[in-house]
Amino acid sequence: MTPDEYRPWRETVATNYAKAQVNEGHWAVESAQRQAWDVVEGLLPWGPATPGQHVWVARDPATGQRVGTLWIAMRTAGIGVEAFIYDIHVEDDLQGGGYGRAIMEAAADAARTLGAATVTLNVHGTNERAFQLYKSLGYGVTNLHMRLGL
Repeated sequence: MTPDEYRPWRETVATNYAKAQVNEGHWAVESAQRQAWDVVEGLLPWGPATPGQHVWVARDPATGQRVGTLWIAMRTAGIGVEAFIYDIHVEDDLQGGGYGRAIMEAAADAARTLGAATVTLNVHGTNERAFQLYKSLGYGVTNLHMRLGL
């Protein structure tokens, strides 16, 4: 991802993260955008040059068209080095065309090349489409956070 591509991507990632946290009931709408900026800036203080953080633009191999983005972080976990997917996105008008699967497969290949033993991610409970994609790719549930509204 180039610096020119990074700036608008960073804004989109922070906004989408804030919305997801509000929708899931984790954050108040009044403070969500600031909290999301703090998280993104904390993880990417030097933008795409931040060590251990990798952000890519996914392009259709036949046309070169931008089809989505991917952000993974290399980090140490209890079982060794893992690649954590912080964000995967397929352009709205291209969803359902196999690009999400292709980006996830590319993420696994990149993680392997970067030395990861595993790839992990978090999926919001309201994102059934993504959950089904990850399951079909062989991802298993390692933790399940549940809530009962009173």
